[in-house]
Amino acid sequence: MAVPSTLESRGAFLGKELKVTPRTMWTIFWAGAGSFVPLLFLQYVGEEPLYTIVAQEMWARHEFIVTTLYGVNFGRPGVYSWLILLVTGILGQDHILIAARLITVCSTLSMGLMLAWLIRRLFNDRLFAAFAAAVFLTGDALFYRGWLAYADPIFSACTFAAMACLWVAVEERRRDLLLYGVLALIGSFLAKALTGYVFYGVLGLVLLWRHRNRGFLFTPWSLAIHGAALAAPLVWNYAIAGDSVISPMVSQILYQMKNVDAPNIGMYLLLLVVYPFRTFWYLLPVSAIALYCLWSRRFSTAELGVNAVQIALLTLAVNVLPYWVFPGSSTRYIMPLYPLFALLMAYIVLKSGPLIIDFCCKALIATVCVAYVAALVGFPLYEHYIRGNYAKAAQAIVARAGNFPLFAADFSSVGQCIVANLNSQRAPKPPVITPPAQFASGFVLTDRPDPSIGQVAMTFGLGRNADGKRTRYLLCRGDACSGAVPSATDRLSF
Repeated sequence: MAVPSTLESRGAFLGKELKVTPRTMWTIFWAGAGSFVPLLFLQYVGEEPLYTIVAQEMWARHEFIVTTLYGVNFGRPGVYSWLILLVTGILGQDHILIAARLITVCSTLSMGLMLAWLIRRLFNDRLFAAFAAAVFLTGDALFYRGWLAYADPIFSACTFAAMACLWVAVEERRRDLLLYGVLALIGSFLAKALTGYVFYGVLGLVLLWRHRNRGFLFTPWSLAIHGAALAAPLVWNYAIAGDSVISPMVSQILYQMKNVDAPNIGMYLLLLVVYPFRTFWYLLPVSAIALYCLWSRRFSTAELGVNAVQIALLTLAVNVLPYWVFPGSSTRYIMPLYPLFALLMAYIVLKSGPLIIDFCCKALIATVCVAYVAALVGFPLYEHYIRGNYAKAAQAIVARAGNFPLFAADFSSVGQCIVANLNSQRAPKPPVITPPAQFASGFVLTDRPDPSIGQVAMTFGLGRNADGKRTRYLLCRGDACSGAVPSATDRLSF
């Protein structure tokens, strides 16, 4: 790639010129990483409690293979929860959410570093590597997905690490990297799902088609370890986890393919049109700059003749296509591809002239500044006024429940946020599980009144002007109802 290691724009553009060096871009990258720090202390967001609850139940049951949520089979391997327990052992049980987020942040940053390593091996260009890493840590990865305690960052890190090792292994005919890639691939399955194999397989097929060293993939070593990689999920499911993983995973994939968000052809077509724009939005601001470069012909499409760029583009296109065909699926499912998006966008910008490069750098700096405002002010205010306080709601439930058994029948994200806090506040008591078919006395957290379970002992709303979706109920049965039962109009707010 013919890009010098240092670039300076000629002529002022949006103020003072920047000296664009690898050091400049790494400074932007690590400055963006710093915006994750205040977010470590934010309360649970969305479905973050999923894996912390799994970890809490795993520790309480001393069962580290078959994972459960509310005592029910969770259907996924437990690598993320293992790591949560490991970090929690250092930080303490009260900091389990911080532990979970530290893991996702480290996973996200490792993707940026792995992307830089991949580019250094393929292009031998330090500026391109640093620039792409800075581009990667922007948009969705910077503002939301990069720090959120979901399994997506660690799954994506394992998947992309596998893809990067495969690519460089073929490029340099290195058997050790092929082994590391296969281990990372197996790690992606243990972290979340089987779809990492699809991302990896597509890259393998593109390499077979476009790479001069394609024969390396047919060596005995390659065939042997890839055979082991294919067997690993089956061995885990049937020989280790008691057939508790693959069936739920396949069911989830089939559910996604039903595309329940598009119940009719009109909605389907709308989602089909919206999906590229939604992806474009999550990759801002560099996606807009790269699109402008293509539209204004500052970037020549002849530059796409570079073989490595073609491989990245083809791999990206083929992998994104199924998610576009089933457009109701969340964009987070293509997070393993964010580094390839960053590679291509960075390549386009670096080939579009000093003015564009200078503008892109300043846009990245502005984005990092906005990320700090969001982390220090935006998210805390949003959680306080819109989401409410899950910890206080859990405290009120613990005070009302006393020593009576406590259960949960609310699997929503709101219910999970409360249950995760309940588990932490009630420790060392066992984690909250679903109510047995018959129980004589106790309390149950629900998202709606249910006379078949019990009578309403507490009603509470979460957030200012909480609507029905953020109203929860604590139902009681038997001796647990001996205390004061509120009237229908009584409702607490947290």
